[in-house]
Amino acid sequence: MKPGRRRRVAGLAALLATLGAWAFAATDAQLAKRIEERLQKAGFSQRADVKVDVEDGIARLTGFVLHWADVREADRLARKETKSVVNLLRVVPETPRTDKEVKADVERAILRWERYGPFDAVGVEVRDGAVSLGGWVESPWKRSQIEERLTRIDGIRDVINNLRVQGFSQGDVSLRTEVFTKIYGDPLFERYANLVDPPVRVYVDRGRVTLVGIVGSRLEQVAVGHIARSTLAFSVTNLVEVESDREKKKDEKKPPVEG
Repeated sequence: MKPGRRRRVAGLAALLATLGAWAFAATDAQLAKRIEERLQKAGFSQRADVKVDVEDGIARLTGFVLHWADVREADRLARKETKSVVNLLRVVPETPRTDKEVKADVERAILRWERYGPFDAVGVEVRDGAVSLGGWVESPWKRSQIEERLTRIDGIRDVINNLRVQGFSQGDVSLRTEVFTKIYGDPLFERYANLVDPPVRVYVDRGRVTLVGIVGSRLEQVAVGHIARSTLAFSVTNLVEVESDREKKKDEKKPPVEG
């Protein structure tokens, strides 16, 4: 290629690159404006301080909101315009609440849910307003729905959802039902069979059984493990605790009383 022609091609490439950068900048500005309009329409300008920045199609939300529900709502609205959203919004509650108060409300919202069943086992920890969910649920729908239920609780700053979902293969479903039926058909446990919140819960994933819960005696703790092992489970992990041992651990964690 001749030098003159080479220079013209290079100049054209540079021009196209510049035009492309301008186009991206215009698109980012338009995208940010559309997200801001959605937030304003939803009333965020009256109840929050949210800043929207967009670069290369990636929306970044910063600022403050009063409720964790607003963090989720702002994220949902932004994702209507772009799938790439970095949500850095912080929750600053109008009325600060203690972690103990928040935890009590979270546990109540989960345990009193009519869909919370014998194949769900959710543990809750709260630290500086951040709620951590551990354990498992029966279906992916329940995993997301439990998180949705927490949007009604004041004082939550964040939710870390580490819930696992029960195995849903036909073999896992059958094994889960078999273990549960055998446990609550045993004379030691049959009095708990019809409870909404039974003391022992069963998790099955790829043929491996995990048992959690609280029972009244060492005999019941050992028996529940033997019952689960009488099935065709590949393995059984018995994490069931005895109530007296659990109370003893709580007492050991208490600070000594100064006399």
